[in-house]
Amino acid sequence: MARGTAMASRMSKRAVGVAGVGVVVALTLLLASVAVQYNTMDARAQEQAGNGAGRTELSVVGSATQGIRPDRASISVGVEVQEKTAGDAARRNAEIMSSIIEAVKAVGIREDQISTNYYSIYPVYEPRSKAEVCIAIYPPPPECLEQVLVGYRVVNNITITMELDRVQNIGRVIDAAVNAGANQVYGVTFFISQERLDAVRTSLLEKAARDARIKAESVASALEMRVVGVKSVNIIDGYYPVPVHARVDAEATTPIMPSEQSVSASVQVTFLLE
Repeated sequence: MARGTAMASRMSKRAVGVAGVGVVVALTLLLASVAVQYNTMDARAQEQAGNGAGRTELSVVGSATQGIRPDRASISVGVEVQEKTAGDAARRNAEIMSSIIEAVKAVGIREDQISTNYYSIYPVYEPRSKAEVCIAIYPPPPECLEQVLVGYRVVNNITITMELDRVQNIGRVIDAAVNAGANQVYGVTFFISQERLDAVRTSLLEKAARDARIKAESVASALEMRVVGVKSVNIIDGYYPVPVHARVDAEATTPIMPSEQSVSASVQVTFLLE
């Protein structure tokens, strides 16, 4: 019985020893695997660092500009009348404005091209002397004057937006409005439509990118280097023209010709040189 117990004890110790050896072997293999992965990652990092070695960054701004003739115009005309009562002033103003609208339609303006941008009715007062004795005093003191209501003034302004083509002519539209009773001509505003700006901007961005490339290659050649890649590209907001206002003499219409407006676009590109 004692012999069997001793044998079992020896077998148990052997099993523990074998298990311990297994744990050591597994731990060794794990450490070896980690070491291999670390060495692989380190090798990749060194390779990447080696690929970037010797490269220089060059930041260049390329730009392009184009002159464009405006393709839209807006004309602002109005009627200002004064009568003794507000109702009379409003009715007379409405009659004249209706005549103006019909006149510009007759020369090719559509109703959807006409919009009201200002309308007002307000009383008109004039200073009057209160007594005969105040007439001899100059300037008359405040107590000698009173504000007397003399009538009502109505102002109605419209804006006519039109395409600049051969059919519609700005001079003809202004003539028609003035001949129909418009006594206020505030001028003509020329501008470029958003559709045309978007189309031109796309073309200008392509030209600006090529301009940046040419500049970078020129600098690289002077430094005995060459362009090998692009690191980043940023689009810089270009210059978009603001509407141009031209005054018009209502007494004598002169041919009105819009001038070209400049549109530009820019890109900033960071090139890689070696």
